[in-house]
Amino acid sequence: MEQKKVITYTAGHASVRKQLLLFWIFFIIGSFTIGGGYAMILMMKRYLVEQYHWLKDDEFYDMLAISQVTPGPIAVNMATFVGYTQGGVLGSSLATLGVSIPAVAVIIIIAVFFPGFKDNVWVQRFFAGVIVGIVAQIATIVLDMSKRQKWTVISAVVCASSLAILFFVHQVSPIWLILGGGLVGLAIEGFKPHKAAPTAAKRAS
Repeated sequence: MEQKKVITYTAGHASVRKQLLLFWIFFIIGSFTIGGGYAMILMMKRYLVEQYHWLKDDEFYDMLAISQVTPGPIAVNMATFVGYTQGGVLGSSLATLGVSIPAVAVIIIIAVFFPGFKDNVWVQRFFAGVIVGIVAQIATIVLDMSKRQKWTVISAVVCASSLAILFFVHQVSPIWLILGGGLVGLAIEGFKPHKAAPTAAKRAS
């Protein structure tokens, strides 16, 4: 049976040009993606996987999963992780700085000016359209992830249960659902019968 390739992550070494490119790409992602970390995923995938080929699909989604269960905003976690694998500590710092600067700048601008025009009808219509675009982006990445998932009865039950909890039990934090899904995966792997390694006699024959 074909085994999944083990993906290892180590500090990358990059030229000055690539270090600056890391900063610029995540600066663009932070500047032009409205809607938070999940809305950024599609744009990240297009840059990191499809355009620059820095990551493979499996690596991208592994990093995404790790970013979801580690403390902090998902976009910052992804930038830190990707920057480290591509350019070491400096690449990690530049990517994190790049994705953070636009958010901080926008928040300051909103804090200063938004209270004065939040009731403006044009502003309300703008944000209504933005929300529709965000929903489309998140739906696209959800469909992409669902296609990659190897669905079983148990995974379908876990997914349906998580959706029901999120919809009807608002007091439950999503982090517990993510960790719970991980524990279910560990339990399934732990009880799965594994084939014994071939003996020396069988290898010799």
